[in-house]
Amino acid sequence: MPSSKVRFIAPAAVMGGGFSTKSFHAALRTRPDFIACDAGSTDWGPYYLGAAKSWAGYRQTRRDLERMVLGALDIGVPLLIGSAGFTGSDAGLAWFRGIVEDILAAAGRTARIATIRTEQPKDWVLGKVRGGRTWGLDGRPELTEEGVGRAARIVAMMGPEPYAEALDAGAQIVLAGRSSDAAIYAAVPLMRGIAPGPAWHMGKTVECGYAIEEPIGAGECIVGEVDDEGFTVRPVGGRSRCTVRSVAAQMLYENATPYLLREPPGTLDTSAARYIQLDEHSVRVEGATFRPEPYSVRLEGVDQLGYRSMCLFGVRDPAVVRGVAEYTAAITDLVHRTAQDRYGLDRDAYTFGFRRYGYDAVLGDAEPNAANGHEGCYEIGLVAEAVAAEQELAHEIVSGAMPFFMHGVRVPGVANSANGALAYAPSVVDVGAVFTWSVWHGAALDHPMEPFTLEVSDSAGTREMVTS
Repeated sequence: MPSSKVRFIAPAAVMGGGFSTKSFHAALRTRPDFIACDAGSTDWGPYYLGAAKSWAGYRQTRRDLERMVLGALDIGVPLLIGSAGFTGSDAGLAWFRGIVEDILAAAGRTARIATIRTEQPKDWVLGKVRGGRTWGLDGRPELTEEGVGRAARIVAMMGPEPYAEALDAGAQIVLAGRSSDAAIYAAVPLMRGIAPGPAWHMGKTVECGYAIEEPIGAGECIVGEVDDEGFTVRPVGGRSRCTVRSVAAQMLYENATPYLLREPPGTLDTSAARYIQLDEHSVRVEGATFRPEPYSVRLEGVDQLGYRSMCLFGVRDPAVVRGVAEYTAAITDLVHRTAQDRYGLDRDAYTFGFRRYGYDAVLGDAEPNAANGHEGCYEIGLVAEAVAAEQELAHEIVSGAMPFFMHGVRVPGVANSANGALAYAPSVVDVGAVFTWSVWHGAALDHPMEPFTLEVSDSAGTREMVTS
């Protein structure tokens, strides 16, 4: 049924990041129509999708989720969680659902739970490739059958329609795999008849919760309402406020332009948006439009490169600091020269190198201070790292390089050899599997639910397949 106004709560920036309990309780009293939260991202790199793990542990996640689950049930409104398990993998989604069930069991509560799976079988992706219905994003080349075959895991980023189907099926708690962040919040307004421009602009604005308030460290929940003309947002608690600047800036977050945002059903255009400071804490936004386009989703996938080991050590000899590029290059050359003899490795079977912290680790070759000959650095932390097909090999490559750190390399201005201070013992740390983004492509859909599987069940475990 069409609704003239839809109220919401955006409790946190990301599940596991924490938020104010006092603020959340106050937010529940604003009579929201739904509560929603994003639980995942690609910002943290490809490892989490490859390993099917979340950046936040069980305790972090449960702490935040418990307040949301019980709060939503107490006031009788749905709770929508997007990218549950962090990356949309089936394993991550199942782990996340297990936490919800632990919460309900501990509280003696029950709920109807929907899970929406977004990890894709390779046969489905191959069908899209063979049909010419995929394309590279952000300059990526076309996706190939070989590329799909190499991928360790591929997920599709869903839009708002699967949330609507879950709610229509009676779900009180919706746990979605990989999801558009804005769709988590736009779904309920859209299904209640709110105009798509305001609904999508609101979704994009509040996707990171208290990121739109000043100061952001207050961690206060964002509440608001959206209608056919626009939306209003404010933090609850009195320690922070929304400003025109803090709200408008969110369109730049994870976005190449402050005016256009491509979503599965089309493109949000905020070029005509107006931001109005209503009072000290509240901002009203109007004027965004939404242009429907052929339905598509983003596919995200990773290849495993091998296994990484690393060693952290510091140098502060002025001669080494001045010649650190030559120092690390000489060590790297020694590793390459001995790789075949020591480990039976050809040059293309591994990687070895350094990250120079305190020198140019953040920007690398683009560091302007390095290009301008900036002086003043007196100590550098170095991370030596190797990636190989097996963890043991990566470990041996780094451990085999350690004598070179200490006394295997001559540095101009040093009488005998360089000297490094090892940060830890054991000195070589095995990091584990290493992944790289390999699938970052659009895929055309015949229907918004085509690649997604929706299951609805009660918290006791009786499940029913609704659609796929």
